[in-house]
Amino acid sequence: MIRSLTIPCILAISFSFTNPCDAPREKQPGDSDTIYEVQVTNPDFQSVARVHTVEGQFDPSEVTTITANADGFIEQVFVATGDSVTKDDPIVTISNTEILELIDIKRARIKELQARLTQAQGRIETSEGEDLPTTIEDTVFMDEDPADQQPQRQFGDAGTPPDRPRTVKGLVEVLEANIDSLTKQADALDRQLLSLTQNSPVDGVITKTHASETNKVKQQDKLVEISKTNPLSVKFFLPEDVASFIDKTSQVKVSPKDAPDVSGTGTVYFISPNIDTATGKIEVRAHCSNNDNQIKGGQKADVNVSTRKMDRVIILPKEVLYEEEGNTFVFIVYRNQAKLVAVKTGEANEQGIQIYGDLRVDDPIIIKRPPELKHNSFVRIKKPDNTP
Repeated sequence: MIRSLTIPCILAISFSFTNPCDAPREKQPGDSDTIYEVQVTNPDFQSVARVHTVEGQFDPSEVTTITANADGFIEQVFVATGDSVTKDDPIVTISNTEILELIDIKRARIKELQARLTQAQGRIETSEGEDLPTTIEDTVFMDEDPADQQPQRQFGDAGTPPDRPRTVKGLVEVLEANIDSLTKQADALDRQLLSLTQNSPVDGVITKTHASETNKVKQQDKLVEISKTNPLSVKFFLPEDVASFIDKTSQVKVSPKDAPDVSGTGTVYFISPNIDTATGKIEVRAHCSNNDNQIKGGQKADVNVSTRKMDRVIILPKEVLYEEEGNTFVFIVYRNQAKLVAVKTGEANEQGIQIYGDLRVDDPIIIKRPPELKHNSFVRIKKPDNTP
């Protein structure tokens, strides 16, 4: 009797666990509940490069040394160590006394020849156009060697006499040619003098000054050193298994650890061929943009480097996101209610934004959420406009 009574009891318990009537039922809205019509979309899965995050350090990408382009004295230094400069900012002006003396000599010679030219032109006018012969006095200037071009002659060498114009009109032509030549030479020296103000070839920071005002310098002497800050270089170390999936076209996104709202992007330009046996890591460097010079050399960096490994991620329109108290959510339709699902966001592009969360490929995600919609609100999926 005990066995026969026991068997029906076991069967009754078994049936009670498998009764379909006990499955969760869809909650029905009450008379006072609002039912919101919503539009939905389904997650779009895409393949994106896997990103590895690591700590690094910013350094100047290169150091440029400005050297003197002529002998002379430092007339003015426009910068000091630590100053930021942009391309073409003046750095140093050199005073070259030899060039100044040459300019004075040529300008004085031009003035003298101009006076002779005016005199010769006056003689032509008073002669009513008659071409008069020249005198020795008219051409004596041709026997004078320019002060800046003293010839090297040997003893007894009288030099080759110049061809003298025989008429005043010929003299005018010679004088005009000499004045034109001397003017061009003086202008060239003026330009050379201007070039002695040396400008910065790059955007950067003055890291060292080698010269002070009134210092005497020779050509090629070091004047200042400029550390280039745009682009900057960022150095970081990757595990061997990650480094195997990057190359010199890999993209990086960086920001200072103490200023995460500042960011820059760039490309890997150096991958060490050697592994540090102590750490099992490989040194990598990348150039990164620093357009506003907000990132400084020596700052610690958060580096996100894209690898050749691919991940499948969800891409959704930005308008599906709902933020509350610093957290990000999306609304999905589960049965006849709206449910909040916590998510995290990644990179954004033209297609949308990367979403990481507990979502399935067939989850209907609410877009254009009604402002009053809350967790567990009752909803009805609205058919697309082009659906009959």
